[in-house]
Amino acid sequence: MADPFRHGQQSLDFPGACFRPLPSSKHVSEQVIQTSSIMFSAIYRGLWRSFGRIDSNYELELQIAQMRKQPEYVPEDIPPPTSFGIKCQPKADQVCAELDEYFFKNWPWEDKAAGQKFLRSETNPIAVGLWQFNRQPKSNTLTAHKTTNICSSLLPFYCGPKNTTRVLTTQIFSIADVAETLSISEGKALYERLVPIALGKTQPDRNDPYEWMTYDIWKSMRATDPELTEVVWQGALLCITAQVDDARTKCPDLGSLLKHRAKEAGIAFVAAVLRFSQALHLTPTDIASITPIHTSYALLGVTVNDILSFDKELRAQALLPTAEGAYILNMTKALANDTELDYRASKRVLWVLCREWEVRHRRLVEERMARGGVSRDLEAYLTGLEFVLGGNEWWSWRTERYQERKG
Repeated sequence: MADPFRHGQQSLDFPGACFRPLPSSKHVSEQVIQTSSIMFSAIYRGLWRSFGRIDSNYELELQIAQMRKQPEYVPEDIPPPTSFGIKCQPKADQVCAELDEYFFKNWPWEDKAAGQKFLRSETNPIAVGLWQFNRQPKSNTLTAHKTTNICSSLLPFYCGPKNTTRVLTTQIFSIADVAETLSISEGKALYERLVPIALGKTQPDRNDPYEWMTYDIWKSMRATDPELTEVVWQGALLCITAQVDDARTKCPDLGSLLKHRAKEAGIAFVAAVLRFSQALHLTPTDIASITPIHTSYALLGVTVNDILSFDKELRAQALLPTAEGAYILNMTKALANDTELDYRASKRVLWVLCREWEVRHRRLVEERMARGGVSRDLEAYLTGLEFVLGGNEWWSWRTERYQERKG
């Protein structure tokens, strides 16, 4: 803390302070006033210390004085802005329009109204967090990952010819929406049917969009980059298995809830898609060196998602009160339960936590960069994660998937 007695300070403002500068006079020069102020300040400081008052309590008293100056706390639902940047891929609108059309035409919507709701929600486009690297991916088939839902608003992709692999992320998250309406056992059965198809071990039923979309996207990805496709697959597998895990209804505290939510919210999957979309090959040493950053990224991603998707989850549970897949596993609810806050207050507390985590995340990245040994791919990946986080929040505030709008 800065010394309040430093040259130029004219008064003290903490409990018990009584010194004030001598009154000036038009007959006294400015230099004399400054000299007098410094002299009396030094005398006062010496007396204060001589009585043992400027000890560990001194800084505390200053802090208390500053607190007394602050206005009374007034709850504010709008959080401070994120420090993470947002960029948009130049061809985002074009590609997202193509994907809207493709998915609207081929996905087995319950009815036409459900398909129209999908379009209105901008689950696919928004595309604001798409960060375009300075280099292009090595294949136009990577446009596949300029997919829908959350990742379409997060990730940087090259926009080329139409390709069914573009529906990867939409399919993952849209099937998760289907699983939300099912029991845990029914959800497991659905994924157990699709996993061998994704691995190419079973041929798809061409009359079943769940199956042929799954088969085509993973086949195309493996033809492009088998190594990074495996990274994406592991992230996807972690996501879908967590969504139908009995453990999701048995998270007794915030710590266990966070760990499970980080899995089922697709945090690792999104990071893997980021790597695949830009052909970012990281070594095991690279991955090990950024473990704290990955943890920070997961905490931020899942908490922002939980804050902004919570109202949608409440609506889903109200519509399907007996569906195990609609069971609310959310930080907002857990914190409210543990602290007896209402949901709005719980969200405000979580927003502050997110902003503090952002500061920590940037510090972790700076520390890793300062240690050296950072490859071009690793540096691009770390930067990309920040754009993912910024894009996720921007999209989540705007999509009708989370934000219900009248009319």
